[in-house]
Amino acid sequence: MKVKEAMVSNVFTCTADTKLDVIALMMWHNDFGCVPVVDDKNKPVGIITDRDIAMGAALQYKPLWEIPAFSVCEDREVYCCKSDDDVQKAVGIMQNHSVRRLPVTSRGKLVGIVSLGDIVACSDVAKGAGLPLSEMAGMLTSVSAHHAPLRLPVLT
Repeated sequence: MKVKEAMVSNVFTCTADTKLDVIALMMWHNDFGCVPVVDDKNKPVGIITDRDIAMGAALQYKPLWEIPAFSVCEDREVYCCKSDDDVQKAVGIMQNHSVRRLPVTSRGKLVGIVSLGDIVACSDVAKGAGLPLSEMAGMLTSVSAHHAPLRLPVLT
């Protein structure tokens, strides 16, 4: 199965200077948990999750309307897959980098997004289609693993 068969193609995006309050409302009103950050050529340069918004506000001690998207995603690499890639390749990227969502590109431009949930929903192990159960279990285990805690400064 190709990524384009599993991905969502109606994707809302933002730019690096979009404020987090705008992104949070976009997520709330459209019921999704991430927004790709794109440049002026529609190339993915970041991704903002609902968790990024919460942690951005907490760690920067600022209201969301003062925090631009780039400030919470500039230090992270963006992992993408191509629309013509096999779903197994997307699963490998998710597993190797412990990410739950991948921007999908064609010729370097954003054309969709594929999530762990999209891949699970498209897999029909009982009918022998989609991903083998062992691959699905490995990806879910890797992506859902806990990360090492960050050392935060003590507030006085």
